[in-house]
Amino acid sequence: MVSWNQNDLKKHNSESPFQPMQSPTITVQRANKRDERERLEARHKKEDLSRDDLLFLLSILEGELQARDEVIAVLKSEKTDSALLGAQYGSSRPEKVLRALRRDSLWTQQDHLQDVYKETRAELNNLVKAQKRSSERMQEQLLEVSRSHRDALHRLEEQERSHRDFTHKSTGLTTLLEEDRE
Repeated sequence: MVSWNQNDLKKHNSESPFQPMQSPTITVQRANKRDERERLEARHKKEDLSRDDLLFLLSILEGELQARDEVIAVLKSEKTDSALLGAQYGSSRPEKVLRALRRDSLWTQQDHLQDVYKETRAELNNLVKAQKRSSERMQEQLLEVSRSHRDALHRLEEQERSHRDFTHKSTGLTTLLEEDRE
């Protein structure tokens, strides 16, 4: 059994980790920290931004984020578009595609010499026909507009002629009336 005398107890209590030890170096460090904190607070007071400045900075950051998102979207669409076009028109490794088509035709027991681009050619022919029809419709509309324009010019010329005749007759009538009056 261990016995404690008064000096040991005092010494033990003074070394307790729960009681802070006051030493001159600690007070100097605290003073230095306090001075440093005051300097930082003074600097922050100088750097305090107004609400308008903060809103301006926020709007700039939002613009940067939107621009980044747009660039990402454009890059993704370019990558996707080139992959889709390559797959659709056979420019992305056609040998693998043709090999797969042959394999599938053998599996379904169809003629493996069947035209691979038949459907694409049919779609292209349909597009050409649709463009021809729309071109013909536009030509008909242009002819109709030119006819109506020509008719409007004829009517204006006729009105101008009739107005000239009317003014000529009215001046002749006024001269006759003036002669009768005299």
